[in-house]
Amino acid sequence: MLFRDLVGHRRLTHLLSGAIARETLPPTLLFTGPAGVGKWQAAIATAQAANCEQPVRARGDGVASQADAPDDQAKTTSDALPVDACGQCRSCDRIARGVHVDVIVIEPDDRASIKIDVIRDVLSRTGYRPFEGKRRFVLIREADTLEIASQNALLKSLEEPPPATVFILTTAVPGALLPTVRSRSMTLRFGRLPQDEVARVLRERHEYSDTDARALAALADGSIGQALALADTDISVLRETALLLLQETASRSDAQGRLQVAAAVAGGPKKERSREDLAVVLRITASMLRDLEAMNAGADPRVLANPVVADDLRALTGRFAGTRARDAFTAVDRALYALERNAGTKVVTEWLSMNI
Repeated sequence: MLFRDLVGHRRLTHLLSGAIARETLPPTLLFTGPAGVGKWQAAIATAQAANCEQPVRARGDGVASQADAPDDQAKTTSDALPVDACGQCRSCDRIARGVHVDVIVIEPDDRASIKIDVIRDVLSRTGYRPFEGKRRFVLIREADTLEIASQNALLKSLEEPPPATVFILTTAVPGALLPTVRSRSMTLRFGRLPQDEVARVLRERHEYSDTDARALAALADGSIGQALALADTDISVLRETALLLLQETASRSDAQGRLQVAAAVAGGPKKERSREDLAVVLRITASMLRDLEAMNAGADPRVLANPVVADDLRALTGRFAGTRARDAFTAVDRALYALERNAGTKVVTEWLSMNI
């Protein structure tokens, strides 16, 4: 993975690239942000750029160049990175294939944890200077799965980094790390990607149709990883549930009727809908409310995120006119926020049904 191939996060990639070019890369980096937005790819790109044998460097005129590089590899915009990996040399190839001796990857085991024995083994290998690379990288994926003992074992190395060694920890849950670990790391926060960027990647790199790409991007909460995971979910059933929520709350004003809607959305006591599926239902509901706003504003039908239920939504435009769609969207957003912070699914669905 190269810096120039990363989706979004241009400010952060320029920051990392500039630090590599100036040889001021911090010894410990903590990449935080939602799952699936590119933190891990950025960690790999950093290791490649720092160890590339023929790095692509920006000239003073803003053009990226490399000795003996193919013409189509040059970047001719003012947005050229200070330095990037070539992607072709032996070092880049070995890092991409995960076999570079000086780029050590640590990932959670089958029980979703990283144990102290793994950390001790890696630290014993960092006492020497790099064997074949310019700098050694220890990349820890989902660092929140580090056991407390593992984090404590890391602390001495984070306080006094081994020579020419850089630690990069990635996590979607930085609060799971000890304060002492966080305080010894430079934190870079990776935000959610724009919806149109997610859709573009799905079309260009994963060969989804434009309709499917837009539909998945609308539900992915700015995460390419989540969009790809949703592709394996029965979206049609969840879409029907979201549509039911809007249809029933639009036609019912009595509390009893709305609580019955909440029970249907939650899935019932015998087969309660999972927290993950309920979150998807809420995101679909939010995207439908955006579509209703677009319809009421007379927007081009091609911008709709849910074209397969456009006729059903069109029948609801009158009931969600004025500020109601926006108010309902705000309620859904609050419900998602509560769900992500472990509020009970029953409480969330009942509150939403009463406030949408």
